[in-house]
Amino acid sequence: MTRNGPSTSMLAGAVQWVPTMSAWLDGALLAETVPVRRGRLSADGSSQVPERLTFSVPRWADRRDWLPGDDATHPLARFGQYVIPTIVVTSPITGIQYETVLGRFKIQNWKHDTDSGLINVEAVGVLQVAADDRLPSPLAPTGTLASEFRRLLPPGLSAAISPALVDRQCPRSMEWSDDRIGALYEIADAWPARIRTDQWGQIAVLPALADTPTPVVSLTDGEGGTVIGTARADTRDQAYNRIVVRASSTDSANRPPIQVVVDQTSGPMSASGPYLPVTKFWSSPLIETATQARAAGITMLANSLRPSRTVPVTLAPDPRLDLDDAVEIISDGVRDWGYITAYDLPLTIDDGEMRVDIGVSS
Repeated sequence: MTRNGPSTSMLAGAVQWVPTMSAWLDGALLAETVPVRRGRLSADGSSQVPERLTFSVPRWADRRDWLPGDDATHPLARFGQYVIPTIVVTSPITGIQYETVLGRFKIQNWKHDTDSGLINVEAVGVLQVAADDRLPSPLAPTGTLASEFRRLLPPGLSAAISPALVDRQCPRSMEWSDDRIGALYEIADAWPARIRTDQWGQIAVLPALADTPTPVVSLTDGEGGTVIGTARADTRDQAYNRIVVRASSTDSANRPPIQVVVDQTSGPMSASGPYLPVTKFWSSPLIETATQARAAGITMLANSLRPSRTVPVTLAPDPRLDLDDAVEIISDGVRDWGYITAYDLPLTIDDGEMRVDIGVSS
């Protein structure tokens, strides 16, 4: 699992659950404790900026006015301030305490609700910095996929690139457009790799998920379990079973055009079966060989098929769960397993249950 925290058996019982949050600006601590009244952290793995944090604080608390107003250095202002929420879970029996840092989130906006007296704040994951900071002019690659990824990151962001990824040279004849975050995802798609952010706000570039997940946690109902309910959902929308990858590099002018078709060849979503082909086209100047095209296509096909059958799970809040975690679900005697594609976690225990979407490959 990508986050540490209490065990499932501990979460299945009565625990003390306390959210804490600090606020920072340019590396300086502005507030050690933000008085969070309620809030939720949600993430969607299909979005370029997956994480979104919403929380509310009272106007007055701890002898302080929490309304930012025109103060550019206020802890909740939107001038580069970011917050780091942490969930502290304590066993009332043993006193054992677990701290789970949920991430680093840049404040996007705030609004004062005069009826409730609360300040409602919205913050987003650090990839929003790359989405906002567009390149001022086209930029030609000068190095490898790894060095270009790091070069394209805005100042203040760092990347941890998995050593399992095999680096290669970028074509020199291409140019990056002004879409900085689009260029980062194009590198990841061509590698192929995944882009995620860790709990400390660092960008992680990781290998593609394995076709068969190895669960790191089991979510169960009944005695000792935390699952409250499950449902089933299925869709054809964007459930591609045929990926066509084309090379668009001008370095290949004297070579025959490269096009690779990757089909789902088995199961109910087989491209040759009654499901019929649902095709996605993708091209990139970073693709220079049929081997590279096939690797990218295989990963895109798996990413398309995985969320086509979704198991939404409602469970007791669990701060450990994160995007791409491999989980097993046992509910009403039915066993499924897959990867987390989205989640919605309450910051305070009174804000309801947690929801986790598990994408199960067909």
